[in-house]
Amino acid sequence: MAKVHITNVVVLDNPSSFLNPFQFELTFECIEELKEDLEWKMIYVGSAESEAFDQVLDTIYVGPVPEGRHIFVFQADPPNVSRIPEQDAVGVTVVLLTCSYRGQEFVRVGYFINNEYADPELRENPPLKPLFHKMTRNILASKPRVTRFKINWDDAPANGGVPGGSSNGLLMDGEEEVQPDEMGDSGHTNGGGDDQQMVDGGSDSGSQQQHPHHPHHLHHPPGMLGAVHDDDNSVGKTTIMRKVSDELAKRNVPIAGFYTEEVRDPPTGDRTGFDVVTFGGQRAPLARIASTGTKNPATVGRYSVCIEQFERLALPALDERQTKAVLLLDEIGRMELKSRAFVERMNAIVKEVGSGRQRFVATVPLKSAGIELIERLKRINGCQIFHVKPTNREEMYGEVRDAVFRMVGSK
Repeated sequence: MAKVHITNVVVLDNPSSFLNPFQFELTFECIEELKEDLEWKMIYVGSAESEAFDQVLDTIYVGPVPEGRHIFVFQADPPNVSRIPEQDAVGVTVVLLTCSYRGQEFVRVGYFINNEYADPELRENPPLKPLFHKMTRNILASKPRVTRFKINWDDAPANGGVPGGSSNGLLMDGEEEVQPDEMGDSGHTNGGGDDQQMVDGGSDSGSQQQHPHHPHHLHHPPGMLGAVHDDDNSVGKTTIMRKVSDELAKRNVPIAGFYTEEVRDPPTGDRTGFDVVTFGGQRAPLARIASTGTKNPATVGRYSVCIEQFERLALPALDERQTKAVLLLDEIGRMELKSRAFVERMNAIVKEVGSGRQRFVATVPLKSAGIELIERLKRINGCQIFHVKPTNREEMYGEVRDAVFRMVGSK
């Protein structure tokens, strides 16, 4: 059982100038005396692309800690702007508050931040080089998220390890069980408006949380699985994805996304195209054999891509990821990428996965060299890739299934 529970976080001086200090008022309960210090850190996520741009804004030590209720203000200077990639200066990022005991991180509180120019003209036409002194920082105080980690409160780990410390995804062997949830959903308030949110401090990660399958696990990617396949569409990758989706449904894990399915002419059995099908059963054309003389520029080989029909079904299916535990896509291929709107959604998803806000499983073609979006997905820290072939698809199903279960924390 956890000996420290964060019960309230108040975001102070918000919204504020980008260059002003961060300020958080934290309240926590200690259920018995701690003889050693609690280590608190404030971390600014500089880019969704790499943890190399993370900045520890400050570290403070509180202790020894007597039993009871404690309140303090954690203040830290803004990030070093020279270490923030210019392309990530404006937009949404994350600030993290972490707490560790004896080198073991047991709780992480994350807030989304929206950085934008105060001047409407600069928002409309942003300069190439960021002007940080003209930006405002708005911490989304009403939407905090907390992840708790099991630790050993009484003795330091025998191997000197850090249970619940940083990881590159939920697929690493021996990783501690974690359960993210929304702090603001505990139903408690402390008065004073939106900037005051109670944190459910009832239990550690061994107990049931308010949202056991919430998709957002801030920072350190919670998982990116890629199943690469040969160009032969009978390789079995769609079957694997459908079987995995069925297993997740049995475990009440909510999923978003779609899979592709061949369309064949009943009399001849010849393939005439492909459909896209959501995991809820909705169907729409993805591509059909192009008629002679067709001038549709969206073609792949002999197939003409049905852009409008595909987008009407696929885009809402992607948007459902915001309320689901995991996003499954079969596939990210050349036909789907003919849709500009699909590419835009995927660019957003890549950033979400890279920053740890989205669990994602996808199939991609083996011969994807030169497709930048797919290459970016493969480079995500923590991405696990499986090569599916006709000769190993049964074996790969078991491996992919088990990896997905570890990723979403489903037993």
